[in-house]
Amino acid sequence: MVAGAVDGLLPKDGYCVVEGITHIGNDRTLVIWRNCNKVSNEDLNEFFRKQAYCTTDSEFDKIYVNGDNTLPNIKTDEEHWKVVLIEEEFKKRMFE
Repeated sequence: MVAGAVDGLLPKDGYCVVEGITHIGNDRTLVIWRNCNKVSNEDLNEFFRKQAYCTTDSEFDKIYVNGDNTLPNIKTDEEHWKVVLIEEEFKKRMFE
């Protein structure tokens, strides 16, 4: 996430979850960092359901997740997706 205001931080059972708002664009953002050796895609999907997160509603403008995942994804415009892989975003921004 680009620097912004953090609303909540939840380290729990192989996950670190951060909710906040970016300074650029004031986008509501959810970041989920997981231990990919401990947390499978099925576990991530179940965690998402239990936390009542949804990729298709308007609660968050961007959702960043590390590691390959099977979360449903939608395009926010012609070039951008709502669910973003942290590793890909990091590589892209590292060389901007």
